[in-house]
Formats: sequence, C-alpha cells, structure tokens
Amino acid sequence: MKKVVLTLVLAILGQFAIAQNMQVQNAFNKQKEAQQYIDQAEGLKTQNKAEKAAKQMQNAKLTIQKAKEAIDIASQNESTMNQAKTWHYYAVIYYKIGAYPEFIDLDHDAFVKTLDAFVKIQNLDQDYYNRNRGEFQQYAANIGARYYDLGANSYNEGNFEEAYINFKKAYDATAIVGGKDNSALLNAALSAMKVERYDESVAMFEILIANGLEEPTVYSNMAAAYRAAGNNDKMLETILIAREKFPEDENVMNEMINAYLTLHREDEIIDQIREMAVANPQQPIYYFILGTIYGNKESKLYNIEASLEAYNKAIEENDKYADAYYNAGALLIEKASEIYEAANAKDPSEYSNFNAYLKATNEMMDEAKSYDERALPYVEKTYELLPNDPAVKQALKGIYARLKMTDKAQALD
Repeated sequence: MKKVVLTLVLAILGQFAIAQNMQVQNAFNKQKEAQQYIDQAEGLKTQNKAEKAAKQMQNAKLTIQKAKEAIDIASQNESTMNQAKTWHYYAVIYYKIGAYPEFIDLDHDAFVKTLDAFVKIQNLDQDYYNRNRGEFQQYAANIGARYYDLGANSYNEGNFEEAYINFKKAYDATAIVGGKDNSALLNAALSAMKVERYDESVAMFEILIANGLEEPTVYSNMAAAYRAAGNNDKMLETILIAREKFPEDENVMNEMINAYLTLHREDEIIDQIREMAVANPQQPIYYFILGTIYGNKESKLYNIEASLEAYNKAIEENDKYADAYYNAGALLIEKASEIYEAANAKDPSEYSNFNAYLKATNEMMDEAKSYDERALPYVEKTYELLPNDPAVKQALKGIYARLKMTDKAQALD
C-alpha cells in the first residue's frame, strides 16, 4: 500500500513540475507574441498610422502582461526558480516592459529586475550564461544607454542629483555583464561633485583610473574633489601625479594653481602662472590671477605695483574685463583709505609743533589722494561696463567725493 501511495505522490509531483516548466514556456511564447504586435506597431508608425499602431501596442501590452504573470509564477516556484532558463526569459520579458513607455506601468523597476536576473543566471549556471553572454550584454548596453540619456537630460536641466543617479545606473548596467562604460562613470563623478558628494566622486575617479582611463580630466577633477572636501594632502598628491603624467595639459595646470593657492603656497607656483599667462595671450585669467595674488595683503608676495601691472596686462588682452578694472581700482582705493585713516589717527603731541603735525598729515593726505586719482579711471571704466552694479556706483561716488568732484558725484544721484 505504501509503495502505491509513494508512486502516486511522485506522479503528482512530476505533473506539477511539468506544469511549472509549461509556465516558463508559456511566458516565452507570450513574449514572442507580444514582440510580433510590437513589430507590427513599429511598421504602422512608419506609415503614419498612429491609431492602428497604438491598438497593436495595446495588444502587445496585454500579451506581455500575461507573459509577466507566467514568468513571475515560475520564478517563485521551487521546481523552476533555480533554472537559468527561467531567469533568462524573466530578463527578456522585464527588459521589454522597461523598454517601451506603453508598458512601464506594469513595473516601474523593470530594468532593475532585468539586471538582477543576469546576476541570478551567472550564479545558477555560468556555462548557460556564457553561451548567451552576447544577448545579455546587448540588453545591458541598451539599458545603460537609456539611463545615460536620462542622465544627460537631467544634467542639461541642472538637476545634478538625478544626473548622478542615472549616470551611475548606466555604468552599473554594463558592469553587471562585464562592461566598463567609463564615459557614464566620468559623468556620474562630475555630477556628484555638483551636489557636493565629494567622497563618492573620488571613489568613482579611482575606479576610472583602475579601468585604465588615464586622462588629464580624471586627475584634475579628482584633485578638485579632494580640494573641495578639504583633503589637502590627497589634493596635492593627486595633482603632482597629474603634472608628472600630463605636464603640458592646461586643465591640470589650472588645478595645480588652485591647489597651491588653497595651501597659501603661491610663491611656489607664481613662476608657472606667469608662464601660463605669457603662453596664453587669449586667456587673461592668468594675469588676473597674478594680480589677485600680488594684491592679497595676506600673501608674502603682496605688492601693489606688481598687482597693477598684472591687472593692466589682463586689460590689454581684454579691454572689457570688468573684474580686472574693479580689482585694480579697489586695490588703490584700499591703499588710499589706509593712508587717510593713518593720517587722521596722528597725534599732534607726537610732533614738536602744530605746523610739523600739519605738514606730516598733509603729505599723507596728498599721498592718499594720489592713490585715489590713480584708482579713478579704473572705477570709471568699471561703472561704464557695469552701470547697474550698486557696489561699483557707490565706489565711484565715494572717490568723486574725496577728490571733490562734486558735479560728477551729484550726477550719479
């Protein structure tokens, strides 16, 4: 009796396993049928038969939904859930759901599930995976391209958080099947910097280098990420490696300038900045940087005349360089103000008589006035270029008042 019962149980289990395998085959057949509807719809679209095409896509959706229902059952059943073929069909069906906007409401995570299925196949049966590697790689590449486009659109719209997420998904999609979309990862790293995810951007730059992407932009941006994160040691280490690898690259040189300015070691880089200024006459920014360095009172290189010379060079290369005019004028006004304040702070008791006091302070006032007079043309030119800037207008008004140019000061009112 027991033998009969056991035989009956085995027979039932065998029939159940066959039924589940039929679910897998049914899912595959339904997705093929759905593809036929899709192909017909695509053909109708080329003939400008939009209504008929939409109807065929609706038929395709109903059919792919049946395929999804069948493969979902098979992927959760013990008799078929460990078969590579099950997950192969699962990947194909979910890829199609994600690939067509008409189907996406069936599962908004369709592409994620497709990629997860590829991992399942590798874990279950590497030989099966290897035999179908080309097909899987093509699906992954298509998914990656879709995420890449989404990332590019988000970046162009200024939504850098979404851009970062989608570019990273594009890279991960191809990485799952052994690919390396370095372009996607580079854009992900740059987007991460935009939203101040500096540690994550650095990690991605390191992956790019490990992937063999030896390009100046990788090193210069990685140094910039370290700089923004406040990791000065790694910033300097990275930029020195970049300078050794790409000694002529302008972006690397620019980041090196930023690095040394951050460290307040401008004296070590000043000669190279000057070389860049001479070598790039169409880029007055280098002379502007020199002017800023020499005009910084906190720098050991502080020198008003050297700063003005650099600003004048920048202006020679671009006579509409408002920032250069403004900084030059501000530098001279600041010096005039210092002298005025020092003169007003003089104590008459320090002098042998009042006439000596007056002589000393008048000389200082004349010196201060000379700086204001030198500043005037720079400030006037700045106002000409930026007539709506209240700070510029106020600076010009102040200098007119100190030089007793009352009519011009009133005209500004």
